[in-house]
Order: sequence, then structure tokens, then C-alpha cells
Amino acid sequence: MYVAYDSEDEVFNALDNDIEKNKEYHCPICGGKVIFKKGVKIQSHFAHAKNCSCEFETYKKESSEHLEAKKDLYEHFRKKYRNVEVEHIFKTGEKNDIQIADVFIKDNSIAFEYQRSVIPFELIKARTKGYMKAGLKLIWLIDTNKFIKELKSYDGISYIRYAPFVDNFLNYYQGKVFFYGWDNINKKFEFYQIWAHNLKKRNAVCIKTSLSIDEFDVPLDLKLLDKDLTSKIYPSDVENYVYEQIKYDKTVKNKVLSMFYNQHIELNNIPEIIGVNMLEQVLIRTPLIYWQGLMYRFYNEGKSYSELIRIMSNIIEFKDSIYINNVQQGEIFLKVFKEYYALLVENVK
Repeated sequence: MYVAYDSEDEVFNALDNDIEKNKEYHCPICGGKVIFKKGVKIQSHFAHAKNCSCEFETYKKESSEHLEAKKDLYEHFRKKYRNVEVEHIFKTGEKNDIQIADVFIKDNSIAFEYQRSVIPFELIKARTKGYMKAGLKLIWLIDTNKFIKELKSYDGISYIRYAPFVDNFLNYYQGKVFFYGWDNINKKFEFYQIWAHNLKKRNAVCIKTSLSIDEFDVPLDLKLLDKDLTSKIYPSDVENYVYEQIKYDKTVKNKVLSMFYNQHIELNNIPEIIGVNMLEQVLIRTPLIYWQGLMYRFYNEGKSYSELIRIMSNIIEFKDSIYINNVQQGEIFLKVFKEYYALLVENVK
């Protein structure tokens, strides 16, 4: 942590103040003793004494990378705005619950959270709601060096694999999917707009916009591209996917294989209408081949349009994301459903 209080509750910021090493300081949250640390190889900061009972676990065990990112963002925005705080403490509701923003620009009520450790979705959701209750705008910055792997790149287009944790921060706006990140090694803000790629989980096509820390400012002036770079899935891709399913589990417990067996579909002759890629698939937890295979089946069985909507709404499940609420999930479901239904009508005789 960078902020601590002395015995008279005077605030000391390790990034701004000259700190007396032998003076007593305490944590602004738990009141426990903290020790000022400074060295040649470490950034000056306060650390809880051993066996502390601070309820803010991340506050106790912040990595050097987290401390560095907070320092960089804080010092950067101090040059641009008059009122900027590091480790801003604020109340989130009537119960006087509190949260700590990594960096807070008081001038326009915008806060940043830099996240490089995996935490539960419910905690991310609760923190986000806390900012909303406090009337603060929040920008989550995930560590792109830790959670994103670039597989290949050419002509400004990259193919990436991202960690499951990234799902929590996917945005959907005007038919586009994107997320924000921070490259702590190169000190860059990164904006990823992504499209569905192949049948492997969390593989995506992306166009990345990088801004050096000197260029980074709020509000974010970012343009969403109207291109559709969603990859086409070929019959060979579907066959390879099925082969992987067989290697994984070839029993009746495998939902994908059972779905084909129940329709008497030969695994080397799967209808091409099953495996039509859609951009929104990056937001859907249910495997593409599975939900399209079932919709193909029910359509062939003569289910009505309204029956199909009811059935498929119980089959297509969405990933958890703090930026996509239930209403938006319903809108995305209808878009995907209508697009695929139109393809069935056109191609299935």
C-alpha cells in the first residue's frame, strides 16, 4: 500500500511524502501496524506487520507489479488533473461498507482498478456495484501480459488466446465485443476489439489499439470498427472438433456426441449448417456445435418458432460479465436465434 496514517491520523503517501522510517504508522482500513519499506530494488511503500488481520486481502498481499501500475497511473494523471488520489477509500452504501480504488481522478469522478490476480466473479460484481452506489465511474484494466497470449499477427490483425478470467470483463455495444487492458511491462493502455475465431475455447480474432501512458486520457476516445472479422468454420474444423470430443470422452455423457447420435448423424458427414460461426459466440458459454445441433434437430422435428425460442432460451447460456446484464443477454440471444433460424429456413429442406 502507498497510503498510511500516523498516530494523529495524518495521511502519508509514500509516493509524495518524505517518510520517517522510525515513525509509527497504521493501516487506514484495519488500524493495524504497517511498516514503511524503501530500498534500491523496491518501490517505497507501506506493508502490514506480520500476522495482521486486515480484511482487505489484496491490500495485504499486493504484488510489486500491482504497486508499480498504481504508481505509474497515479503519477501520470497527476500531471493532467488537479485532484488525483492513489488508494482512494470510499463508502459504498448505507452500511458504511468501504472499497479502495487503485487510482481516482476526483476532477471527473473516474476510478481505475488494475487486476492481475484471479478473483471470483461475485467479488468483481460486488466491487463494480460499490462504485455505482458511490456515483463513481469505474474502468477495469486487466493485466494483458498475464491473461492474453498472442498466437500470430499480420496486417494489424491478431489471433489471441485469452484466460477464462477475461470473460468477466467483456463488453458488448452496438454488436461489437471488446475489453480494456494494461500492459504493465511497456506502460501502455490496450483496447481489444474481438471476433469469434475457431471452435477452441477463448480463441479470438482481434484488433488491438495501444496507447502509451503519455497518450492515455479519459474519457476514452476509442472507435469501434464496423468490420466483421468472425472466422468461417469449415466442415474439417467441425470434424476435428468432434474428434477431440471423442478423445476427451466418447461415452453417452458427452453432450455433443449424444446430440449427434440421437439424430443418427454420422460424425464424418455432419450437415454444414451445424457450425456457422457468429461474433456473439465469444459471449456464449454453450458450445457452438452443441446449441446449433440441437436447434437443427428441433427445427427438423417441426417445432414452431415460439417453441424454438422457449427451448433454446434454456439451452444457450451466457458467460458472466459485469458489463452485460440480463436484459442485454436477452437481446443478444434473440439476435443469435433469429440469425440462425433464418439460415435453417434457407438451407434445411
